[in-house]
Amino acid sequence: MPSSFSRRSFLSGVGGVSLLAAGTAVLSACSSSTSSSPSAAAGAGSGPVNFQLGWIANVENMGLFMADNAGYFKDEGLDVTLTPGGPSVVVEPLIVSGKALVGLDSVDTIAKARNEGAALKIIAATMQTNPTAIMSLASKPVNTLQDLVGKRLGMQQSGAEIVNTVLKANGIDPADVTMVPVQFDPSPLVAGECDAFVSLLVNQPIQLDLQGVKTTTFTLSEYGYNVWADCLLANDQALADKDKREQIVKVVRASVRGWQDALADTDAAAKLVVEKYGKSLNLDLAAQQKTAAAFRSVIEAGEAKTNGLLTMSAEGIAANITTINSLGVKGTAEELFDTTVLKDAYAGKTHI
Repeated sequence: MPSSFSRRSFLSGVGGVSLLAAGTAVLSACSSSTSSSPSAAAGAGSGPVNFQLGWIANVENMGLFMADNAGYFKDEGLDVTLTPGGPSVVVEPLIVSGKALVGLDSVDTIAKARNEGAALKIIAATMQTNPTAIMSLASKPVNTLQDLVGKRLGMQQSGAEIVNTVLKANGIDPADVTMVPVQFDPSPLVAGECDAFVSLLVNQPIQLDLQGVKTTTFTLSEYGYNVWADCLLANDQALADKDKREQIVKVVRASVRGWQDALADTDAAAKLVVEKYGKSLNLDLAAQQKTAAAFRSVIEAGEAKTNGLLTMSAEGIAANITTINSLGVKGTAEELFDTTVLKDAYAGKTHI
């Protein structure tokens, strides 16, 4: 089974980078304001909910923090705790055990867990474009996958099988690209030790830009690597329980509202994260604001522009299944995805 090149495996090696400051302090999120017209203050599907995040309390989760701060979860009659994750947190066992009702992870990681017996379903997808990217210096650009032929590519071991698979799928022999082992710090690219660098669109390019180094990037999704990230997942048992499923629908509905707000004003969302939800991490505001703006391109992308944030079309699901199958991860649309929660949350609309 190939190594996952998920956000967790990638970012766990970025220690010390200001925009992803180290630290995984558990943070109980609480609303500072509530709506004057709550839609479901009590009744079926109300009550406390633990939402297990996949990463630390930075702008990657800004939409959820915006939802909490605006009182959108309380509008639904829910008392939601947003529990930050980190490189040492594995989300799937927490969802299977019921310690968290909803969590976040990537399609490939969830599929692997299901293959190992975890009864999980993907119910919504935050990042519609996978942010895995090839970065090069603007002064010496590598603009396409084909341009990698004859070049040196700085790559982390965790991403080797994915990159090789994408190269082969696009008619490129991996042997024609010189792989340079690197960690997550992009300094080898700046130093000229490689011509291109496997990065995340919302990470290393911003890190270098803050240092005055201009880069150019293209994503692997442009070449068929379709793996949604920060997907909301729940276990089959909870989805089969009427009250718990209603809670899940409410969580998704409030989350969509929060992401709508966050993407409408990413600077304000970043400021909220820095000053409140991620305060203990001493996050850099300028870095977080640049990162928040970059997230717009991977969240408010493709079908989400027309169908609504976090939505999952049949075509998008099929593309994800094709990609994970090509990486040796088993899974079918019926096994992995449940689109009925989104359908109920949106209730025929494309904006909530």
